[in-house]
Amino acid sequence: MTFSEIVFKMFKADAKKYKLFILCNLFSIAILYSFISIALNGQFMNSSIVDPMISHNIYAPTFLVIVFMAIFIPYAQSVFMKTRQKDYGILLTLGMTENEVTKSVIIENFIMCTLSLIMGLVAGTFLSLFFLGFARKVIGIYNIDINISLKAYELTAVYVLALFAISVIINIFGMAKSTILDKIKYAKKAESAKHYSLVFSCIGLILTISAFVLLFFCKNIGLISFIFCNLGSFLIFFNGEAILERFKNKHYKSYMKNVFLFSDTKYYYGKNKKIFLVNTWLFFCILFFVVLSSVQYPSMLKYSSTYHPFNMVYGDIKGDFKPLENKEIQAIVHKNSNSITANYTVSFVRNNTFTIFCVDDVNKTLKKNYKVQENSFIYVHPYDINDGYAHEDINSNIPNFNINSKQGERKFMRQKVIVNPLFGQVNCISQNIILVNKKDYEWIRKNNIDFYVGTLHLYNFSDWHNSNGIVNEVWNKLVERNNIKSGDDFYKTSSRIEAYNTALRSSNFLTFLLIYVDLLLYFSAIIMLHYKLRMEYEEEKGKYFGLYKIGIEEVDIKKMISQKILVLYGISLIYAIIINFGFSFYFFGSHGWYGIQSILATFVASTVLLGAHLGVGRMYSNAYYTGILEHNF
Repeated sequence: MTFSEIVFKMFKADAKKYKLFILCNLFSIAILYSFISIALNGQFMNSSIVDPMISHNIYAPTFLVIVFMAIFIPYAQSVFMKTRQKDYGILLTLGMTENEVTKSVIIENFIMCTLSLIMGLVAGTFLSLFFLGFARKVIGIYNIDINISLKAYELTAVYVLALFAISVIINIFGMAKSTILDKIKYAKKAESAKHYSLVFSCIGLILTISAFVLLFFCKNIGLISFIFCNLGSFLIFFNGEAILERFKNKHYKSYMKNVFLFSDTKYYYGKNKKIFLVNTWLFFCILFFVVLSSVQYPSMLKYSSTYHPFNMVYGDIKGDFKPLENKEIQAIVHKNSNSITANYTVSFVRNNTFTIFCVDDVNKTLKKNYKVQENSFIYVHPYDINDGYAHEDINSNIPNFNINSKQGERKFMRQKVIVNPLFGQVNCISQNIILVNKKDYEWIRKNNIDFYVGTLHLYNFSDWHNSNGIVNEVWNKLVERNNIKSGDDFYKTSSRIEAYNTALRSSNFLTFLLIYVDLLLYFSAIIMLHYKLRMEYEEEKGKYFGLYKIGIEEVDIKKMISQKILVLYGISLIYAIIINFGFSFYFFGSHGWYGIQSILATFVASTVLLGAHLGVGRMYSNAYYTGILEHNF
């Protein structure tokens, strides 16, 4: 029998491992391609076709999937190579050279990588088509074509092949350093790390606690806290054996009551610690995204009204622009079975930097009571401070500005700063808004030499939910009358209904996207657990059969299996729940995004996911025990 025939027979004997390895990588590649193809979809990312509030939601999950792949592919490759160590050792004892074994390893990994990549790209294509089809037909984003991205194929293939190549090189280098005896006995050796310390575990705990302290007592410290928490979880999980030994020494009786569970956990901890760490952050992302969706949805709808206090607004700059007369607006409103409840006009002056309003007009229209002294101004930040965004420009205020006039330059000093959306998000108004008193405003209007004079036309309707037809018809008439070119949004009609519909589509898309991501992340976590357990399956069968032979009853073996899988399934999720409470409250509650609701959403999401996950673990445990039972007893 030739070496090639021996290698082929080994391949047939381990066919299940190869299939599992390909399946896991196929699934992860499909996820990666689906996100990259969406992020590269020109129409989907075109702000004139899909509002950036909707399309930009894809960036964070895409980055997350890229990071996950950088962890998962090397992990899967490493686990697979370790399970094949014994086979490589046997081939070396039969006379195969190291170079021949290395060549065999490279060939089999190249074949598996190629199969995984091809099938993953095919599956990813269907995922991306489903994603775009759902966005088009269900969410209502009709302006995007459902197509296939060749660039996404290229980027996915390059990234995956690079990860595979690096992983294979690292594993081959590790194989070269081990002896034949090490390879043959590898499957029987515990993979517990040789170097671990309770001190490092304590440092990890201190870093984790420090992360939460920073969150609650320091502002704008979220990234640093997140890094601390990551380092803390790394040190805790990678020194878990020290914690088990400490527990054994301090609580020996309790340890011995569950000796099979603790000893088994410690024996396999070296294999499990990477899974514990990775799955912790996968579950953290799942919970965080669920809370984000539940808090963001009502928040986006609410602030679509906050930033559009009037149902319809359009502006004109004096000159060639021809606004619609009130009777024309009334006819359009009546035609759409609605009525006007409020109608205001507010004048302004602006240049390329500033938009200046008379404070009396603002007070009259918005029922405010602002007062501005002569030669002074109020600087306005046109947003709601509690809308959930950082607004880093809150401190970037203008201390003074000068008006050039025919009489010379006149200087205005800042009196104070206010935060108020005022008339809402109107394209013809710049972000630097200034209020001055009536006397100064009239002087600026008459004497400036570089400002344009304009007017805002503000409307409220009896039923703004039924104003979409009104807004569209008004805009179409303005376009026709003023020969406004396509894509020129300076005079674009601003409306609450359009903002609401955009926020609704964005919220629906975000919810769908996060559910999509959460399901993929959860399946990834389950696949990692399944991959790990299946790779140990043959060894576990022998262990449980040995226990059965020395008198351990089936019910006890079932309990042992159940406890083992419960630990594997539960530790990461429980740790993720703990850290998610802190970060969810910081990111949502501390930024005004319904603090109490965010805590409630976190609690509900954590409870539901914990119950569902343990249920899945229970079903997997029963199936695992049934497999052991059929083969051994």
